[in-house]
Amino acid sequence: MSSIQLKKYPISCSHDDKKLTGYIEYWSKDYRVVLEQPFRSESNMIHMMYMIPARFTTPLDRDTLGSDVKCVDIVSTCINTMKQIYDKEK
Repeated sequence: MSSIQLKKYPISCSHDDKKLTGYIEYWSKDYRVVLEQPFRSESNMIHMMYMIPARFTTPLDRDTLGSDVKCVDIVSTCINTMKQIYDKEK
């Protein structure tokens, strides 16, 4: 059985006069958000069912899988998740 290679995509934003930095850890059907600064915390893994003809993407994903596969850009959603992590744990 092969293990899935997760990709990392850096994200950052300003929120409540703080600079939040972290990254998205993902592959085509799962992702989570990791907040690194101002403290470390992470979200649960979000999963997309395999039978859905779509995949999670960031600007790192330049390849195409064909017209029947929808690309779901997760960057703005993950930035909002990072803000929620901060608000919950500050």
